[in-house]
Amino acid sequence: METEKLLLEQVIYQGELVQVGLFRCPLSRTDFAEAGPITGHLLVFPRTSVCITQDGKEPVIASPNVVMYYNRGQPYRRSPVSARGDMCEWFAYAPVVVAEALRSYDMRIEEHWEQPFDFTHGPSDPASYLMQRQIVEHVLHHQEPDWLFVEETSLWVLGRALERAFEKKESTRSRANHSQRSLAHHLQAILSTRFNETLTLEGLSSELGYSPYHLSHVFRWQTGVSIHQYLNQIRLRTALEMISGGCSDLTQLAINLGYNHHSHFSMAFRKSFGAPPSQIRDHAFLSTLDHRATI
Repeated sequence: METEKLLLEQVIYQGELVQVGLFRCPLSRTDFAEAGPITGHLLVFPRTSVCITQDGKEPVIASPNVVMYYNRGQPYRRSPVSARGDMCEWFAYAPVVVAEALRSYDMRIEEHWEQPFDFTHGPSDPASYLMQRQIVEHVLHHQEPDWLFVEETSLWVLGRALERAFEKKESTRSRANHSQRSLAHHLQAILSTRFNETLTLEGLSSELGYSPYHLSHVFRWQTGVSIHQYLNQIRLRTALEMISGGCSDLTQLAINLGYNHHSHFSMAFRKSFGAPPSQIRDHAFLSTLDHRATI
C-alpha cells in the first residue's frame, strides 16, 4: 500500500513556508474514489477534470479552470470525469502563511485559523495558472533550482488565487438556486471532457433540455464567465500542458483542440498567457522565463 501511495504523489519541493507536489491517479486504480483526509492547507491546480466532493459541501467539477482549496484534515470523495483520471499540482502552505494571506479578507481568521478556507474552490485566472506551472517546470528541469523564486512565487500564487476567490465569493452570495447550480455543474463536466469537439449553443441546449438563452444565462450567472470563455480556457490550458510536454505540431494541436484556424489558436493563446505557443515550444518558456520580471 505504501508503494502505491508513492506512485500517486510526489513532493518536488519541501520548505518551511510551502511544499509543492504532483498528484497522479489513473482511473484504473481500484481505490480511485478513496481520498483524504488532507494533510495540510492546500491549493490544488487540476490538470484534468474530476468531480470532487468535500464532506458537507456540494460536488465541484475540478477542472483546469479552477483552484481547489482544502483545509488540513479535510475528508473528500473523488469521482471520474476525464478519462485521464485525476492529475494535478498542489501547494501546501504553513498555517501562519495562510492566516496572514486571508487576514485582509477575513478579519476573524484568528478564530478559525485551523480551518481557514470556508470555500471549496475559486477561479484560476491565466496568470495564476501559468505561474504555478512555471514553478513546477522550474523545479523539475533545473539542476539547481532557485528556491527563493520558488517560495516567493508560490506566495504570489496564493495571494492572487485568494483575491480571485473572494471576488467570486462576493459576487455569488445570492446565487443559491440548486437547480441552476446543478445545470452549470453538468455543463462544466461536458465542456471539460468534450472541449475538442465542435460545440454549439443550440446543440448543448438541446442535449441538456433547456433553451439556449436559459442555458447561457444560468451558466454565466453561476460561474461568472460565458460558456465560450470557459471552453476556450480549458482548450488553452490543455494546449499549454501538451506543448510543455513535447508537442511540436502547433497546427495539428489547434485542430485537435477544436480551433478552426491555427491563427485563432495562436492569438487566443498569446492573449491568455502573454506569449505565443511557438515561444513556449521553441524556448522552454515555462522553465526559463525571467521570473523577476513576471511577479
